[in-house]
Amino acid sequence: MKTKRISINFIKEDKVMAMEITNNYSSYAAQGMAGSTKKKETGKTQETAEGSKSRSTAEYADELAKLVPSVDFMVGNGCSSAKSGKTLTINPKLLEKMQNDPEQAKETKELIRGVESAMNLIDSINKASGWTVVYKHSYIDENGKYHSVGHYRNDFMLNMSDKLREERKKNSEKLLERAKEKAAEKKEKLEEALEERKAEKAEDGSAYNKAEQLINEKMSESKDGTIYLNDTDIRTIIEAAQEEDAGKTTVKDQPQVGANLDLKI
Repeated sequence: MKTKRISINFIKEDKVMAMEITNNYSSYAAQGMAGSTKKKETGKTQETAEGSKSRSTAEYADELAKLVPSVDFMVGNGCSSAKSGKTLTINPKLLEKMQNDPEQAKETKELIRGVESAMNLIDSINKASGWTVVYKHSYIDENGKYHSVGHYRNDFMLNMSDKLREERKKNSEKLLERAKEKAAEKKEKLEEALEERKAEKAEDGSAYNKAEQLINEKMSESKDGTIYLNDTDIRTIIEAAQEEDAGKTTVKDQPQVGANLDLKI
């Protein structure tokens, strides 16, 4: 009888232990599944957030591109290396700053709009001088500073015949000789005239004249038609473009002679 009691108690203990082990295992398994599900959900949330941010950045860049319709707008770390076309590239870090800083966004957007006006003004001045754009690439770095390189071709000189070009070269050399002779004979008068001319240019401080002088100097100093513009240069040209646009607006808004007259007989 004693042996039976011991056997029954041992079986009961085994059953209790088995139930405890089963229950503990089920609890751990449930926790593991919950943790795994939570990680998957977190991963999906991060992917969704990153995808949303990427889309919003692309949409933001598309909006900026509308400010410069005359060039191809890009996001990158420097000027395009293409040997044709017109581009404006903006640094991705600056793009991120603009999205998080309203003041930076405002300042850079004003610069981009100004670049559009400045590029049109440069084209107008160069066209009047016989230059044609081969390529023109601009870049705004992460600090909001402007950089540009452009290559121009003098179509007037290219279209001249070899004979005419040679004659023009000889005439230029003769004129240069005469200028040197006159300069040697009347050095003092020439220096005075140059000083007067500089003074006149200094007095005529209009933004347009400054920009025109800047561009002409850049073109005359260039040996192969390549010119470089920095942040200071472009802001001078932007100011000139704004001045010219303001002048056109003023003229447009002025009433025409004889307009709005009620003539009664």
